[in-house]
Amino acid sequence: MKKLIYSLPAQLFELFIVEFNGYGIEILARDENEVVFAVYAQDEELEGIKGAINEVFEELGAGSLILEEDIPEENWEEKWKENFKPIEIPPFIIIPEWEVYQGNELIPVKLKIGMAFGTGLHPTTQIMLSLIGEFVKKGDRVVDIGTGSGILAIAAAKLGAEVYAVDVQEEAVRECRENAWENEVDIKCERKSALEVQGDYDTVLANLQIDIFRETFDHISGLFRKYLIVSGIYRDKEKQELLKMAEKNNLKPVKELSKKEEGMEGEEWYGFVFTGKQVH
Repeated sequence: MKKLIYSLPAQLFELFIVEFNGYGIEILARDENEVVFAVYAQDEELEGIKGAINEVFEELGAGSLILEEDIPEENWEEKWKENFKPIEIPPFIIIPEWEVYQGNELIPVKLKIGMAFGTGLHPTTQIMLSLIGEFVKKGDRVVDIGTGSGILAIAAAKLGAEVYAVDVQEEAVRECRENAWENEVDIKCERKSALEVQGDYDTVLANLQIDIFRETFDHISGLFRKYLIVSGIYRDKEKQELLKMAEKNNLKPVKELSKKEEGMEGEEWYGFVFTGKQVH
């Protein structure tokens, strides 16, 4: 097991979190100028994770690796188990893979070891899970664009939807398949970009950055019949930009949720549910 310690300018950290969706991050130090964080990786996945992080850093134009160190496997797993607590996002509860949910009020979604260490799940993930619980129904055909760990696709599948999940990173596709197996749901996971997705779906899920929406929103808007559920929108400026994209595509917002990152001051993250002329 490796512990990778990185430094990134504070103003870019939220964008990094969204782009690096699906991987656990432990924040070690944070102030108004800099965030120092750790990412944990098994030896066999080390190069893939380092490469994925470097790609995001290149897109952001900043970020650096400070330290790479070995961690005894048994210590890592114990630390992970001590720190990860079940997270309730009705109708779902997020639990680590070794736990068995004893209740019957919530729908359990299991996470693979190492996937969410220290994160508590990002606000955009929590927003999406809440909206999925309200708007995705049994029998719906759903596509999850930018699936990451597959957590949103798994949640939709747990509600009885037929789910197709895509991501541009091969590592994410592999994690999606592994987590789907762990949760005993059938999800088709493929490496594909948003613009390559074709078909006719009841609902589209897209937890993406605003710059990706700038390139893909028009295309994504033509893929759904019932609902387009999106998040990854930070601050009011991005919110207004997304709403203009929706208006351009004759979409109507029917639900808006916002959430601040726990322990952080400042602007909020937003999520929306849109409908269009397809809805009868």
